[in-house]
Amino acid sequence: MRSEFVRSLAFLLVALISTSFSHAGPVEVYRISGENWDEIVPDGKEVDAIHGDFVLRNDHVVAVVAQPIATRNANMTTPAVGGCLIDYTTRLHPADQLTAYYPGSRAYPFRSVQLRNAAHESLEFDDRNTFSDEQAIELTMIAPAVENRPELHVTYRLEADSPHLIVRQTFRNTAKSDVDVLLSDDLRYDAGNEDAFKTANGKSDLYLVEDRFWGQAYGVSIPGRQVTSRSTSRLSVLRYGRGSRQPDLSLKPGEQYSLELNLYVAGNACTLRNQHASSEGDASPIPATVTVIGGGRRIPNARVELTRDGEYYGTLWADGSGRIDQKLLQGDYALAVSFCGIPVGASYPFAVTEENSQIDLDVPLEVGTLKIDVDGTDGKPLPCKVELRRRGESTPLDLGPESAIRQVKNLVYLPRGTENILLPTGEYEAIISHGPEFDAAFKNVTVEADQATQLTAQLKRSVDTTGWVSTEFHSHSSPSGDNTSHQMGRVLNLLCEHLEYAPCTEHNRIDTYSPHLKALKIEDQLATCTGMELTGKPLPLNHQNVFPLEHHPGQQDGGAPVTDDSPETQLQRVALWDDRSEKVVQQNHPDLGWLFYDKNGDGVRDEGHSQSFPYIDCIEIHPPTAVLKIPADLNNSSSVPNSNRVFNWLQLLNQGYRFAGVVNTDAHYNFHGSGGLRNWVKSSTDTPAKISTDEMVEQVTKGCVIMSNGPFLTVEARPSGNNDGDAILPGGEFASPDGTVELTISVQCPNWFDVDRVFVLANGRNVPELDFSRGKNAEKFGDGTVKFEQTLSHTFSADTHLVVVAAGENSQLGPVLGPKWGAQQPTAISNPIFVDVDGNGFTANGDVLDDGLPVKEQ
Repeated sequence: MRSEFVRSLAFLLVALISTSFSHAGPVEVYRISGENWDEIVPDGKEVDAIHGDFVLRNDHVVAVVAQPIATRNANMTTPAVGGCLIDYTTRLHPADQLTAYYPGSRAYPFRSVQLRNAAHESLEFDDRNTFSDEQAIELTMIAPAVENRPELHVTYRLEADSPHLIVRQTFRNTAKSDVDVLLSDDLRYDAGNEDAFKTANGKSDLYLVEDRFWGQAYGVSIPGRQVTSRSTSRLSVLRYGRGSRQPDLSLKPGEQYSLELNLYVAGNACTLRNQHASSEGDASPIPATVTVIGGGRRIPNARVELTRDGEYYGTLWADGSGRIDQKLLQGDYALAVSFCGIPVGASYPFAVTEENSQIDLDVPLEVGTLKIDVDGTDGKPLPCKVELRRRGESTPLDLGPESAIRQVKNLVYLPRGTENILLPTGEYEAIISHGPEFDAAFKNVTVEADQATQLTAQLKRSVDTTGWVSTEFHSHSSPSGDNTSHQMGRVLNLLCEHLEYAPCTEHNRIDTYSPHLKALKIEDQLATCTGMELTGKPLPLNHQNVFPLEHHPGQQDGGAPVTDDSPETQLQRVALWDDRSEKVVQQNHPDLGWLFYDKNGDGVRDEGHSQSFPYIDCIEIHPPTAVLKIPADLNNSSSVPNSNRVFNWLQLLNQGYRFAGVVNTDAHYNFHGSGGLRNWVKSSTDTPAKISTDEMVEQVTKGCVIMSNGPFLTVEARPSGNNDGDAILPGGEFASPDGTVELTISVQCPNWFDVDRVFVLANGRNVPELDFSRGKNAEKFGDGTVKFEQTLSHTFSADTHLVVVAAGENSQLGPVLGPKWGAQQPTAISNPIFVDVDGNGFTANGDVLDDGLPVKEQ
């Protein structure tokens, strides 16, 4: 009886909503400014609107069309979008997933705009930056004619009661000779790492893309003709004529040709197909109800995939009561159910007719609740990452794509250490962690049907890092343009891996994590600043991360500097940005030979990109495990690793360059993305809320940094017998007249990985007397958190820079860090300490380490 009441109530609500939509409000057009931004710019992880762009909206949809100027870029990989549709979503559930719709397939640079109302009266924006009309508004972008190319007018028309845009393309030949026209558009939607569908290549009445997880679908149709599509995971080329690259028509002087298409957006493919059917004058859809039941109870969040006539039709998700209410066209469907990525049962037939549009799916599934509660040893909730592995099962959990926020594949990121998750019954292995300063918990748990199962853990902060903070200087999310990860997911990944300081470093855009920190109420747990990665050509040489930089919200690229094809010009530009403000300029993942010794890349040593050297503060030299590939005895080795960044960095140090080394993940997706590499930076505070960006800049610039994929290494140096003076830390320099140095080395690890070797490199060469392994020197190694803690003395005959390495040569970091990072050997590398033996200041020895200085990798 209750289910019938709920069903009747749902249909009543649908009827009321439909009635309300029949009295449509006006169509509005805005020019985006700082004053109206919060009111009109839509939500969604792919939004790229800035001030000066145009917004068209009615009660159903909102669309952003980029201002028609040459310098308008949506993001790093989506340039020249002036006049293009860049954001498009529904008003009811805004979730923009569109990167760009390019009318004319990027062959027509739009440079002017016209605005008209339903009466075709021209409109001009005034100080209000807005107009409305009760019937329709048309926004027209104009690309001027050039030789062998017609003038193109693209009109985005939005009608008051329409759930989609109408796009009219008019080609005009203003020349004195014939011009050919190719009827083609490009649609950019990145599906590579998403739970997504794209229409198969070929001809179709409706071209369709659907993002199942994020709940957004886009479609293109032309009344009376088919669309020929050719897609990659990123870009779809849509052709409306012959379907080939050959011209579709030829215009004589003075002739014009118009083409009109429907550009749809909806929360799912089923709704979008309904829109298409309506625009084609087909039968109206029928309200349908699907209820998913397993083990005698309704299953919330079950995924139901529909096929029709053997072809994919759409994907729907059950609500919190296990119910789906969705209008469907009459016909025969097959329904496939899955839950948490696990297929459940067979295919279920569903015939939708006027007489029957309801079905209860009784699937072979039982579920229970896993109640996760993780604290620190102080009893307070602790942010953490929880990996859930199904024991004895071949199909892993899939809670969301790699771009998701909290539930990513089989991971759950918990900003406050607690979560209730509905899971299929069965046995699970849970790996609970909070970065390498904390012990991890490994627990087996059984989820039982209709029961609440407790998963509790108390994670001990076993590694003492007092005076150092854990940092990540290079990571990305969707605003970078080369990935689709939600930026809040990146922030959660950083937090739960216990990164304490992380600047925002999106590609070619100054951006900020602050809104996410505020929304999650974790501003006191993760320090940050605004910054960017300036990503130019040639690749991979001309990439620099820079922070802090002043953020200008609403401006193109957040007010960032533009790239340059010259690494020297680009480095100088970004280093001097913001009136020569103090900042870190980090050279990213460089080919060090190309940068320093082979400017023209011909394989012959030259001066390199020498004008950029004064502006570089630090250099990425990851992976740190590369240090383990350097032979201990370079004198008698035939395999000198000349394409090894750590080795090349050591060569640079010997030539007198003092660039701090850093390692970063360069994470682009949220599945075990951040956390696999980090830098511990010396800090006057251990409290994230008190971390000073100015201090981070100072310490990184002078090299007081420990690079690591897990082990915490500290190194202190003193002249022999000087126990009263301050210890010299990495990046520092001191005089030792007799050449004798006392090194105090400490290595700590949590309970989930080990270190079995510690050694010292003096001017890049292994010092046999300072090379210790657990196998040969077991007495120097510990089995608890402190793996190695020794004060060592050694005498050097000349000026020497000392780099200390700690590693687990015979082990891996393991499953806590996932399949990629977990396969690494635990490794930490200190930045150098410079020892002045002759009393004339430190002088580099020029040693090339038995190999020539590097050139561009071929």
